[in-house]
Amino acid sequence: MIYWMNGYKAGERSEREMKRAGSTQVYLLALVLIGLTGMMFVEPWIVRGALLLIIVFCGYTAFKLEASRMEEKWSQELRQQEQQSHHKLIQVINRLRHDWMNDTQILFGYIQLKKFDNLQPYMEKIKMTMQQESNLSKLGIPSLIAFLLLFRVQSKSLELEVELDQEINLGQLPLHDGLIERLVRQTVECVQEHAAASDGESGTLSLEFDVQEDGLLLDFVYQGPYNREQLEKAVKETLLSKVNSYSLEHNDWQEEEAVITLRLPFRT
Repeated sequence: MIYWMNGYKAGERSEREMKRAGSTQVYLLALVLIGLTGMMFVEPWIVRGALLLIIVFCGYTAFKLEASRMEEKWSQELRQQEQQSHHKLIQVINRLRHDWMNDTQILFGYIQLKKFDNLQPYMEKIKMTMQQESNLSKLGIPSLIAFLLLFRVQSKSLELEVELDQEINLGQLPLHDGLIERLVRQTVECVQEHAAASDGESGTLSLEFDVQEDGLLLDFVYQGPYNREQLEKAVKETLLSKVNSYSLEHNDWQEEEAVITLRLPFRT
């Protein structure tokens, strides 16, 4: 809270300083215009020289103020981005803490009820989840990892599951830079837009990365209610318009299930 208040006060201070600098610039530019106008009508070279000095000084000062104002604006934007990044990180940590608290309470419940037969399968489930999270953190594309983690935390209309049975370093695959992340983002957001939540229940979208000899498959499977015609049309318009770096390998549209598989051939 203190950090946020300090950031807010610093932002207010910077904004006031930028406004003052802007007002000063207006006055300086007005003096430049007055000096230029005066040089057109006065003849004595001494007066012309004095006006020229005023024009140069005011113009240079206005330029330095503009440079300082732009630098301060850029610094303010960087501070805002940093605060947003911190907020997103806290969201992820809170979600992980919440999940661990749930698992801990369930384990304590089994122990208190002396349901010891349930402990081993639940511990295996926790172990599998930990392995999945570990594999997710090693995908090799930091921005993609951040998107997947944040989406799972922030999305209330769509539950995203990433199936990773083994470690995959997507960053080392011979594919165009940013292609994997762009397709994952577009597909996930497209499904989210056309998913139809019912009675407070959200649909589930699973994503699997399948590395083959000649390319990478992105396998999306959505389960839940959705607008079939709109989603099918959106997928064709968004993902299949004038592309040669990937193709639609498979698609299937059922009443409450949609399958979208994209093939990304490796560069040779």
